Amino acid sequence: MIMQYKSTFLALTLALISVTTLRAQDIYSTTGGEFIFGLNESSFSEEFLAQYPGASLSGGNLRFTMFFHYTHYLNVDFTNNIGMLTGVGIRNVGMITDEVLPQTVSLSGQDVAYTNYNIVRRQYLLGVPIGFKVGSFNDHVFFYGGLEYELAFHYKEKVWTGSFDRSGKKTKSSEWFGDQTEVLLPSAFGGVQFPGGVNVRFKYYLSDFLNPDYTVEANNQDGGLFDISDLSRFSSSQVFFVSLSWQVNTRDIRSGKFMENMQARLE
Repeated sequence: MIMQYKSTFLALTLALISVTTLRAQDIYSTTGGEFIFGLNESSFSEEFLAQYPGASLSGGNLRFTMFFHYTHYLNVDFTNNIGMLTGVGIRNVGMITDEVLPQTVSLSGQDVAYTNYNIVRRQYLLGVPIGFKVGSFNDHVFFYGGLEYELAFHYKEKVWTGSFDRSGKKTKSSEWFGDQTEVLLPSAFGGVQFPGGVNVRFKYYLSDFLNPDYTVEANNQDGGLFDISDLSRFSSSQVFFVSLSWQVNTRDIRSGKFMENMQARLE
């Protein structure tokens, strides 16, 4: 499945290069930021629940982030109505789960006590999108959609022990280029831009966010303390988000037109 996404992404990239060399009415760059409202659909494996019948998972928590998100896009307009975009973006993407997990490892079926946890897992991602857009570019109104591949380069985990409302003990850990997620995460996105550069976007990650092959040896020792950083208990961890963003033409920034427009709106 991942190879299929890679092939589609490569085909879109080659298409962008080809049509750009043929004819483009206008080529320009835009830059901006993003407010992300993220959700996830996650579940534990049947094997884990059979081993620990008191365990449970709720992934319906909304995760809001506004730092650090940065995008810089190259726009290729073939006409006033049809174009493509690519570029680079950095995003803080993750998931929040409420989990009931065993306190000790049970390999022989003995009963164990359980503890409530609120867990935040996030990655900083460096992405390259390829997309098409259709609308009225002179009026700065258009729809767009495409695919993106993102490189996961900094993982962070925050854990509140003993409660779901974050009133318990807090611990955190982080790691550069950790194996808790896949290195490359494919996604599909779509959105609409309104006058003034305001964007509403939906993005869905096409593979699980967490890596179920990330295991901890301590969880293979019967009677030992259960290590919650072990991710083999997850059978799915789909992440998606809606974002509110803004894009500013870099020409307007250099010429001062952007500030003039902002002052005019405030008057």
